[in-house]
This record gives sequence, structure tokens and C-alpha cells, in this order.
Amino acid sequence: MSSYINKYINIAPTMPVQMTPEPTAVMMPQAPVPSSVQPLGTNILERFLQNQAMGATPTVTPVSNTQTPYKNTLRTKFKNNDATIMGIIIRSFGAEDKKGNQLLREGDVRGNFNNAVKRLDELKNLGINTLHVLPVNPPGKHNAMGTAGSLYAPEDFLKIDPALDDPNDSKTVKEEFKHFVEECHKRGISVMLDLPSCASFDLFKARPELMAFEKDGTPKTPGGWNDIRMFNPWKDETKRELNPDLLKMHYDFVDMCIDLGIDGIRSDVARTKPTEFWDNIITYSRKRDPEFAWLAESYTYEDASPQLNMNYDRPQDCLRAGFDSYYGQYHNFHEWLKAKDLTDYVRENINMSHEMNAGKSLIGSFGTHDDISIMNHGGVTYSNLVSGIQATLPMLNPYYFDGYQSGDEYVYDFENQTDKQTDTDSEECTVHHGRPDIFNFSRPLIGEHPEIGDFMKNTLEIRKNPKYHDILTKGSFIPLKVKNNKNDQIIAYARHLNGKTLLVVANRDVNSRQEGSIEIPGLKESQKLQNLFNSYGENSTLQAVDNKLNVSLGSGRVHLFEIDTPNIENAGLEVMKQKL
Repeated sequence: MSSYINKYINIAPTMPVQMTPEPTAVMMPQAPVPSSVQPLGTNILERFLQNQAMGATPTVTPVSNTQTPYKNTLRTKFKNNDATIMGIIIRSFGAEDKKGNQLLREGDVRGNFNNAVKRLDELKNLGINTLHVLPVNPPGKHNAMGTAGSLYAPEDFLKIDPALDDPNDSKTVKEEFKHFVEECHKRGISVMLDLPSCASFDLFKARPELMAFEKDGTPKTPGGWNDIRMFNPWKDETKRELNPDLLKMHYDFVDMCIDLGIDGIRSDVARTKPTEFWDNIITYSRKRDPEFAWLAESYTYEDASPQLNMNYDRPQDCLRAGFDSYYGQYHNFHEWLKAKDLTDYVRENINMSHEMNAGKSLIGSFGTHDDISIMNHGGVTYSNLVSGIQATLPMLNPYYFDGYQSGDEYVYDFENQTDKQTDTDSEECTVHHGRPDIFNFSRPLIGEHPEIGDFMKNTLEIRKNPKYHDILTKGSFIPLKVKNNKNDQIIAYARHLNGKTLLVVANRDVNSRQEGSIEIPGLKESQKLQNLFNSYGENSTLQAVDNKLNVSLGSGRVHLFEIDTPNIENAGLEVMKQKL
């Protein structure tokens, strides 16, 4: 059996391994475990064989149907930092690559809304309560990228891609989509649909009244994206009069979403439309559903749009226009050289929250479909570090993209090869290396490291634990000073609310240990230290003394402790509080 088949056949989660608690007060390092020795259940082949022995036993215990009628609460989730989000691509999410060649052909099963339902219990089990569903419109077929067409080059905003229809189901594809949404709701999972920012070449040809043109009359095309064309949001920009035809199409898109039961919209490259446009569309949606949520793909200071020569992102404008949440800049975490960079960025966002209406938030965009796989920045260790950090930061809704939970590196054997079996006018299997494939019918996003999902689940369980939930979602953020760590690699902060404190200590260096002394006013030498996060990788040694914690941290390790420092907010430290 090939390693690829081992990788993609129905890997069942194993029972969690009973781990010895890390010592209190002083955590003594243990002898290193040889790399060839793995904990029970982390070997992929072992898990596969265990699953085969289980026979028909389901991989995840199904979630029973909710008895009370579903009510959309997604906007409230964003306001309270309670959304835990997974991005998915329907055409790969439930796919079956039976031949193991990664590019789905005859005999394989393409992803559709019905087979996507089969994986919902898996996501619920991980702690996900919100899906970000990438675009499900039919892609344009001309001037296309990839053999299926880009998800972000829609042929028609008001139709559902017929390629997502289950050929064995008599329902229409739109009815199957509605059924998928209902199944999500039964499990307490909200659904947020992606709204593309541009038009395919096909839509450009069909609806010229919607489109933007350069001064010389050529269509306005985002730099590097020849398959899409820009919309013109204006009828008369000098008079700030909006394009009524484009508004109407977006009103109709909102209606389609709400009629399907969808709870909110993620707006691709939100700055391609002015604030007046979003104010109209968002206000319209809220008249139909006050809880209809809006997430802006808007960065804090980066020119991240595919359109060249556009203004820099202004998330403040999006938030003032009615968006509830924005992307932010956490995808640069691996590029920040010092722990101070993380603190500075948290401060920037919390300060911005006080310029807005209460309850504006951002997502943990450490890795989205636009980013290189998190595995490239430090493998399993870095992935776990990210899980722990984003579960404990303020003003943040944790976000993951499908494949993160198992360490998919988003590498495709067919990358940039040609394929005569194409649904578009392109025979090139376009792939953006190291990123999820949005251009072809391809394999499900499943990697070889389910232990990442185990740790991710652990962090989210702590986050939703009633004992810690309010501290992590509403508590203050207190940066802690670290001494004797010359390269500033130790991340240390407290989350505090109503006299209760959680301490986060992490080593951002995934390649080496880091030592230092963390100043924690009020900490007692008798403080017991029990790591609330599961252990992984190298062990850490921590010793509490009065008012400080001496640490020697394993590479890439993140720890969470409950400590008894009821007066820490009054100890002269910087105390940051989101506007809630």
C-alpha cells in the first residue's frame, strides 16, 4: 500500500494518551525520546490498521440533532470572540481520491455538499463552531486558471456551481447546499460564505455595466490575475453615486445567502468597494437578519490585495461601515523576529478597538488559503505553538484552514502539469505552491500529523471551559517583562479578569531552547504550576520564586497556567483592554 493511500484512507482518531502531569513549581527536563519512538497513535499506518480493526465503527461519535430551532448568533460570536473558524473548500473537503493521484478523475469522487456533511462531526469534535466556506459559485471557463477554474473567478454570483451537485441525489444543487447548512446548524456550527471581489472573464463579457475600465478603455485587471476583472462600484465617483446594477447584484447575493440559511459573509479583498457600498449592503442584510455577520479580508497595514496601485488597507473603514471582524496581520507571525513584535501588534489592534463601536474583533489569520502552509515554518512544533497562541490572545477569534489539523503541506504532484481532461479552456493544472488548491478538482486536505489536531482540540477545550472562557475572551492583556533572554524569544503575557489570572509562556524559537526570567508581580514561590495545555516536543523547566518565574523552555513550546495574582492589574504593568 502506497504512503499516499495510507495518508488519505479514513484515519480514525485514537484514544488520547494519558500523559504524566508536568511537575509543579519546578519542571525537571526528562531524557530526550529518540526520534524513532512515537507516542501511541501518532504513527499513520498504526492508526490506519487500528481503524481497519474497528470495522464499521464511526471515526467520530456523531453529534445528536439539536432539538430547539436554530437561531443565527454569528454576529454575537464575533462580538464576544467566541467564533472558532475553519475554512473549507467544498469541492475537495469531502472528496475521495481513490486512485491516489491527487488530481480527481473518473473513478474518484469529487467533493460535494452531501459528502461534506460526513466530515462535520470531525470538525465539531475538534472544537470548530463556524465554517468559512470558500466560494461555491460556478467558476468562469474562459481565460481560466486551472482545469476547474478559480473559486474566485465566478461566472454568476447568484448560482451554485453544478459541479458541487451529488449525481446520486435527486435534489437540486441549491437544495443540497441548503441541506448542508441545516446539517451544520444541527451541530451548532455557523456557516459563513465567501463573497468574491471580482468577476470572471465570462461575467465581464456578459455584464459590462458592472465592470471597471482603465482610462484607455481596457478592462481593469488585478495584477497577476488574468482570469478576473474588477467591478466598478461607482455610477459617478465625483458625486459619490454608487453603481445601482452592482448594488442590486450584491443585494440579491445577500438574499440568496439568507434564504439558504447562511449566517454571514466573508468579503474577499473588502477594500475593492468603498465604505458607502458596504454600508448599503450590510445595512440591507441586517434588516433581514440582525445577527447576519460580516468578516472583511482587510489587513492592518499591508498592501495585500491582488490589485496593483490600490490604496493600502484601512480596516477602520470596513469596521465603521458595519463589518464585525477583519483579518489583521497574524499571518506574519513567522516573520516577526522578536516576542516584542507580537505584543506591539496586539497593542495596535486593541488601541484601534477603542476608535470603533464596541465588540469589533479580528481572526487568527496565522494561516488562510492565501498563505503558505504553517508546516513550512516549523512543522508540528510551530503548528502547536500557533494553536496555543491564538487560543489565548485577546480580541481574537481562532481561525484554521482545512488541513491545518493534520499538517497538510499543500503540495500537489500535478503542480503546473497539463491535463487534457479539463472543464475550462486551460489544460494547465495551476497550483500556488504550498497553498490549498483552488484551481482544480483535487484531493482532500489531509496531512500526516493528526497530533496537531489533538493539541488544537486541547487548546479550544481550555478556551471554552467555563472556568477560563471569560478570562480568555474578555479579560485584560498584560505583557510581562522578560530578563536574561537577549534575543527576545520568550513570549510572556497574562490574561486577567475579576481577580483571576492565566499566564501564557511560550518560546517562539522552534529550533532551540530559550532561557530567561519573567517578572510576575505577586507570584509566590509556593505557586503550583500545572500546564493546562498538553505537552509536546522538548520538555520545559520552570521555577517559581517570589515575583518572578525562571524558565528554560523547550523549542516552540507554549504553556498555560492558572496563577494566584489577584492584584496583577494594579502592579504598575501595562494593562490593555479591548473595547467590549
